[in-house]
Amino acid sequence: MVNLSFFLAIVLGAAAAFFYSAEEARGGMVAWANAACSTANTLCQHSEWLALAAVVLLGVALVLKLAG
Repeated sequence: MVNLSFFLAIVLGAAAAFFYSAEEARGGMVAWANAACSTANTLCQHSEWLALAAVVLLGVALVLKLAG
């Protein structure tokens, strides 16, 4: 369970980095960024939500690791 929590925290962090990069590259000739942000506009505008979820999940995983 703890390993799964760590894995999901890494995935959420990577998704936050992806959407942050997409928002920064949006508007130009970068097709992947335009496609990503038109599909998930809220995640591009608020990539910090994914980062916050990753930090919270990482904290939960650390507590589980220390408690178990």
